[in-house]
Amino acid sequence: MFRTYDIRGVFGKDITPESFYFLGKALGKFSDTLVAGMDYRRNNGILLNSLFSGFEGEKTFFGVAPTPAIAFYSQKLGASLTASHNPPEYNGIKPLQKQRSFYVGELAELKKEFEKHSAGKTPKASAPEEDSAGLEAYVQSIPEVGNAVFDLAGGAACALKQIFPKTVFSEPDPLFVRHSAEPTPDALGGLVSETRKNACLGFAFDGDADRCVAVDSGKLVDTGVLAAFFASNFLPKGSKIVLTLDFQQEVFTFLEDNGFKPEYSPVGDVFVLKRAEEAKADFAAEKSGHYSVFKHIPYSDGIYFSAALSQTKAGEFNEFAKRFSSVFLSDSVPGVSVDLKKLEEMVKDRNPSRIETMDGVKASFDEYTFLIRPSNTQPLVRVSVEAKSRESAVHALGVAKQLVSDCKTA
Repeated sequence: MFRTYDIRGVFGKDITPESFYFLGKALGKFSDTLVAGMDYRRNNGILLNSLFSGFEGEKTFFGVAPTPAIAFYSQKLGASLTASHNPPEYNGIKPLQKQRSFYVGELAELKKEFEKHSAGKTPKASAPEEDSAGLEAYVQSIPEVGNAVFDLAGGAACALKQIFPKTVFSEPDPLFVRHSAEPTPDALGGLVSETRKNACLGFAFDGDADRCVAVDSGKLVDTGVLAAFFASNFLPKGSKIVLTLDFQQEVFTFLEDNGFKPEYSPVGDVFVLKRAEEAKADFAAEKSGHYSVFKHIPYSDGIYFSAALSQTKAGEFNEFAKRFSSVFLSDSVPGVSVDLKKLEEMVKDRNPSRIETMDGVKASFDEYTFLIRPSNTQPLVRVSVEAKSRESAVHALGVAKQLVSDCKTA
């Protein structure tokens, strides 16, 4: 059940009440106090009871809550019982501390501690009482919400639907029958239609509301454009910004040219967060829609980010997007791995103007930029390109995929 970034799996197979009891015991190594909340998925109540039975310190339960809300209270230690955007048969938990997720090394430490405890009998678990004060302090930390439409996806954000003036899919949907837990373009037809009809902004969350997608008058807003817009309108010049390596070079250059201090991190929300913390950044963004505003909390908060942007006038995102004209294409090569050292050498032989090798190889040339990197979660190599024209982008994609073929090891 321990994955790259969190703990998740199919209930009854990877995830069991017994495993959560021992996980509760293991979490005791990190703090003697624990705050917790959960999404609406089936079996969460059983798992929470087991987790709390195993944890021997002081415990606070906030009920159903988005993951960012639990992160807000997790100065010492927190646990959000969620499987985020995964299918409905999944359950999971995101361990939190210092108002952020566990980093990869900390998760490995938790796994090691878990393995020490994961044997023996488990006592009968009892249900905890919900904290009567609720999430009021978190709600008060959210900026005033403007006149936009919010797609809650039937997920954890439904627990706070009262803070949004207009919503769609705002009733809990534990099986995600009406709406995917993943805010993909295919899942956002209702929000796109609503914002087109009323010429307004829309924002959508994933299952636990730590990610955010924006729509302006029927058009999806690119995550790179949204990050650049936020920086331009909400951050002072000179702010440090960390972006994952798969963001467009065009966005990175725009931020540099406009007085910000951007830098890249490896791909993945925990990696960008760790790099941002090390760099003492003001803002961090990840391509799939994680945005961290450090004056709020380090953890990515889709609710905070969308609320801050919701005062924007309809059409402003689309107008701002005209500053970015690159064509972006992506693909993947399944079932292979690559010799990264050989790949780096072959790319350098092509004399790029800029090359990054922290996570695969990203290289910039006069007409295009490409990124080739192994997936952290699947047996495949991801390839993405951006270029000044579609013709150049198609050519670049062919070049990058040929490089993968030339450097493959399996």
